[in-house]
Amino acid sequence: MVGIQGIGGPQEPRPDRPSSVRDNRPSPSTDQDTASDGVVISSGAQAAAALTQTLKVRPDQEVRTERVEAARQAIERGNYRNSDVVKVVAERISRLL
Repeated sequence: MVGIQGIGGPQEPRPDRPSSVRDNRPSPSTDQDTASDGVVISSGAQAAAALTQTLKVRPDQEVRTERVEAARQAIERGNYRNSDVVKVVAERISRLL
């Protein structure tokens, strides 16, 4: 909240500790050879990203809503709980990867 601090205006910020206290923290190294930044992306995350890219619907692709609805109903009925159907679906999905 902003308010009037007096005639002199707001006071200057004070340091958290007196200036007579020494800083015992080690100074950061300026040696560029010892410090490096990097990012490591796991293979699982890379596979998930690739799958996401594969499954994205592009604007030039047509989504057949009647096929989507038929698949949704088949899932709700439990048609895909058969081990033969699961194998076929897994094979088709593995082709995309």
